[in-house]
Amino acid sequence: MNKVNPRVIFNRPTAIATVKGSPNYPDICGKVSFYNACCGTLVLAEICGLPCENSILAMHIHNGDACTGNETDYFANAGSHLNPNNAEHPYHMGDLPSLINNKGYAWCLVYTNRFTPCEVKGYPVIIHKNPDDYHTQPSGNSGEKIACGIIV
Repeated sequence: MNKVNPRVIFNRPTAIATVKGSPNYPDICGKVSFYNACCGTLVLAEICGLPCENSILAMHIHNGDACTGNETDYFANAGSHLNPNNAEHPYHMGDLPSLINNKGYAWCLVYTNRFTPCEVKGYPVIIHKNPDDYHTQPSGNSGEKIACGIIV
C-alpha cells in the first residue's frame, strides 16, 4: 500500500497560491501550497489576519480565473466550486476541509486524492467568512468570499 510521506512538505511545492483579503478584510494574507503526494496532493495552508468573529472558515478551490469582482462580491470572477464531475457538495473536486481560526491565524495540512497540483493550477483558492456546513447545495452555505489567491 502506498502511503503519503509527510516529509514531502520539506520539498518545494508543485503549485502555490498567495492569498490576500478583500477590501473588507485587508489584513488577511498567506499561502496555500500544493505538493505531489501518492496519486494526489498534500495541501498546506498558512493564513494570517483572519477575522476573529468566526472560529471556523470554509476554504475551497473555485472554477474561475481571477480574484476580481464587483462592489457586492469582490471575488465574483473566482466562480463557484471547482466541480468538473458534477458531484454533490462536499464531494466537489475543489472542496477542502475548513480552516480553524486561532486568534486570526490558521494552519492546515490535508491530503486529497481528488486532484493533483497541476490539475488546479490557474484556479483560485477562496476563503469564506463562514464555516462549510458540508451538506447545503451547492457550496455548503459558507458565505462571503473574504480572501482569494490564484494557484500558480
